[in-house]
Amino acid sequence: MMSIRMKGNFKIDKLLLLWILFFPTSSFAQEETKTTIVFVCEHGGARSTIASVYFNKLAEDNHLPYRSIFRGLTPDPSISKETKKGLTKDGFATKTLFPVALSEKDVANSLLISLDCIPPSQYQTYHSWNGVPAISENYGAARNAIVKHLNELIMELKTKKQITKN
Repeated sequence: MMSIRMKGNFKIDKLLLLWILFFPTSSFAQEETKTTIVFVCEHGGARSTIASVYFNKLAEDNHLPYRSIFRGLTPDPSISKETKKGLTKDGFATKTLFPVALSEKDVANSLLISLDCIPPSQYQTYHSWNGVPAISENYGAARNAIVKHLNELIMELKTKKQITKN
């Protein structure tokens, strides 16, 4: 095995040296646990989709330990054409965005935020955002209303330690 002799008779294996140089120990640190926020709307293809996409960007920009997913109570087969067009115009990729039915697994250890719908009573809702305009009628107004709620949520999360569902 090849080694490098250093001052003071200290030897280090070349392979170990390369490992130290190219794989810093911080990369092996356990990734920070992130609390999941579940946004749910009736069909999972508009309000909750927009909320989730924008929330993930805002949480990342603010270095918050949260991520979100979106769900529907009775999901459509795809996101609405208005949502797809609006998010694309806003600079977000939409190819991987598909509505999924809300399940018990989704809400376990998560924070549930409903948008203009009433989730099943067995699920504890963290926030209910009602009165968001219909995306089909005015994407911009709906997006702005959702982002306003999101900015308030981000401020709330920044001022608290990580919130988890008990």
